[in-house]
Amino acid sequence: MSEESEIKRKNDFFRKIKNLLISKDALVFLLFLVLSGTFWFVQSLDKQRETTLKIPVDYMGIPEDVELENKLPQRIEIKVRDEGLTLMKYNSRNTVPLALDLERVYFAKGKIVITADQLKNRISRYVLPTTAVLEIKPDSIVVLYHKLASVTLPVRLSGEVKLSSQYVLSDSIQIEPSTVKIFGPKNIVDTMRAVYTEKLDTKSLTDTTFTKVRLEKPKEGIRYAFSDVNVGIFVEMFTENKLEMPVTVINAPENINVRIFPPTVYVTYNVGLSNFNKVRENDIKVIFDYKEAKDLDKRRYKLQIIQDSHYISNLRVTPAQVEFLFEEK
Repeated sequence: MSEESEIKRKNDFFRKIKNLLISKDALVFLLFLVLSGTFWFVQSLDKQRETTLKIPVDYMGIPEDVELENKLPQRIEIKVRDEGLTLMKYNSRNTVPLALDLERVYFAKGKIVITADQLKNRISRYVLPTTAVLEIKPDSIVVLYHKLASVTLPVRLSGEVKLSSQYVLSDSIQIEPSTVKIFGPKNIVDTMRAVYTEKLDTKSLTDTTFTKVRLEKPKEGIRYAFSDVNVGIFVEMFTENKLEMPVTVINAPENINVRIFPPTVYVTYNVGLSNFNKVRENDIKVIFDYKEAKDLDKRRYKLQIIQDSHYISNLRVTPAQVEFLFEEK
């Protein structure tokens, strides 16, 4: 048989099939098939049927200082019976978690039992009134727990804040929240004095910066009330200021007159522009301590600088050393 004859034979076959499918009898048959199927489906929805619903569980009211000793079921399976049309409603709506309230008085160690009757009572509010609950898995929930020791500790920033040249901190670095409550075994909690952040390294800051920093990974058995803090680093340009100040003598006996050369020195420091007028002369003191100087072999003493202002930095004194002479009055 030639190739052309074979192609013609196949085309005739498909043409006959096509004519059969679009014939009047075939269309009538298909119509009745669809109608009968629809009728059967509608009838089946009116009959009582059984199905299994899987409901997620949300446990509420567990205090932060309570640790669970066993794994609680994350969902409950309930076998229910109702008309097919009603059961379809459960599949078409979003599954709302079943809320189980565990708020109560907790002891150092204990057990909470959510009984089958309590579960069934909660689930009865979840299902429609016509739906019969046939079975609940699990039929009860046991909660084993023990209480943890707790303490509130300061949060400390770990790392180095680097500023660009000509810039200083205009205020102290702020950490919010500045404290964190921790929970864990008492023998570990009692040894902790602070909680540190993960290492924060900044490079050449030129502007005030706010960032979120995670707390360091807790020790085994320890957990924090939260996992990160907000850090504010306040940066501005600085200017240099220079003051002439007298040297203050301390610890000298009443019968000794201390003569210092020179009696005044220059103090130089850096201060942020916004805080320039907040620095007072009495915030800085240049100290000569008689008790230290009297035991020196040489008549030269390195001055001490005491400053009581967090606005200033890079404090220097010129000259750093002075000559002295003791005279009896």
